[in-house]
Amino acid sequence: MSKPHPTQTGLSRRTALAGVLALAGSAAPALAASATPDDAELLRVVQAGLEADATFCQLSEAWSHTVDIPPHVEAQELTLADALSDKWDEAGSLQAHTLSGLQAKARLALTAMPLNRNGTVSPGAPEYLAWSLCRDLLRVAA
Repeated sequence: MSKPHPTQTGLSRRTALAGVLALAGSAAPALAASATPDDAELLRVVQAGLEADATFCQLSEAWSHTVDIPPHVEAQELTLADALSDKWDEAGSLQAHTLSGLQAKARLALTAMPLNRNGTVSPGAPEYLAWSLCRDLLRVAA
């Protein structure tokens, strides 16, 4: 005995599959955009670190010719140095996902290196390779 064929009252498999594929295709860019993490937090941390470094350098330069630096200035320098160190640690724990994030991290890493007066690290120094990598990253066009 043969089975009677059901009458088509709904969608065919082909039509359903085409609809599912179209829906998946239209959702893919939105899903990809939401799945791709941005570097907003990393960029915020780096900016705070760079600001602490710049303020520290300005303060140090302003008092560089003074033998007895006032205690409140030394306290400011210590606070800024601690803030910068905290930002190094924070940035180091965050993963960069974009070229901008990598470059920001490289800028902050340079503040942690013992740079010569011309902004370089001498070959043979332990930081030389990291300095070179940071410089290479900063030269890549965004």
